[in-house]
Amino acid sequence: MKENTILRKFAKRIRELRKIKKMSQEQLAEKADLHPTFIGNLERAEKNPTLISLEKIARAFNVSLFELLAFSDDKKIVDAKVQDIDKLIEFVKDALDLAKNYKVDKKK
Repeated sequence: MKENTILRKFAKRIRELRKIKKMSQEQLAEKADLHPTFIGNLERAEKNPTLISLEKIARAFNVSLFELLAFSDDKKIVDAKVQDIDKLIEFVKDALDLAKNYKVDKKK
């Protein structure tokens, strides 16, 4: 899958969730503690978010990371086994923990 394809899917998903939640880009940015320009860049598929940004956006929408990344046009997700999904969730949690620890260690 080309990098820009996944960015376009994510951009569409952000817009979709923002519209469902009846939020402006500015409201989402404020709630997620991100810059409004960054949200706009994401929605235009111009930026690739970090795991930490993904977590902030998911929290702002009050959804799980899994829900944030569940693209409506991705048929494979429907066929995924529950245990595979659980493994993916654990992987993302571990990656977030590593990212947080890296950020803390970097500040020292």
